Amino acid sequence: MEILIAEDDEQIANSLKKNFTEEGNHVMVAKDGEEAIHFSNSIFFDVILLDWRMPKVSGIEVCRRIRENGSKVPIILLTALSHVKNKVEALNLGADDYVTKPFSFDELNARITAVVRRYQSNTNELIFNDITLELIGRKVNTPRGEIYLTAKEFDLLRYFILHKGSIMSKEEICKDVWGLDFVPSTNIIEATVKNLRRKIEDNNGKNLIKSIYGEGYLFIAE
Repeated sequence: MEILIAEDDEQIANSLKKNFTEEGNHVMVAKDGEEAIHFSNSIFFDVILLDWRMPKVSGIEVCRRIRENGSKVPIILLTALSHVKNKVEALNLGADDYVTKPFSFDELNARITAVVRRYQSNTNELIFNDITLELIGRKVNTPRGEIYLTAKEFDLLRYFILHKGSIMSKEEICKDVWGLDFVPSTNIIEATVKNLRRKIEDNNGKNLIKSIYGEGYLFIAE
């Protein structure tokens, strides 16, 4: 999963990042509310963890702005505040859950699993600009017609959209899309990217997939 941790306590943030990374997740840390808003606007996360009290913009305000932007990403508030009215406020502003400090990693991980499962069960589409991925039917639709992709091209496009705006290395793509712990000696990655890029460009005239020399690929976050 892609997880954003917005926590100004460096010790807590680093501990959570270490534990989630060891579980096989990709984790980003925002040190304040402004950074959390910036990351959430440019990167697709499977779940966002927000400390209630953060510099610049509070966690509850970050939650409110994310929901105002139309995002339905699962959000969990982390706070030392335990009063019922605080929990009610968080839930009313769009948080999916509320965890009171101190908490165990196992408890937090279980809460994340629950909110992500609920979110995924109600989400059948992934949308980027005017490109719509039907996740169950595995179709790609645009106002100009369907883009016909192979199974692996579909998986790759989904991966690119979920990581839009971030440079993805070949190693990461091999692991997350092909399930490989190594980069194969063949040009299967390059060929699949090339075919996907061509099909998208044939449909909308835009080159959304940029090759970054020596680093990997960047899916343009328009």
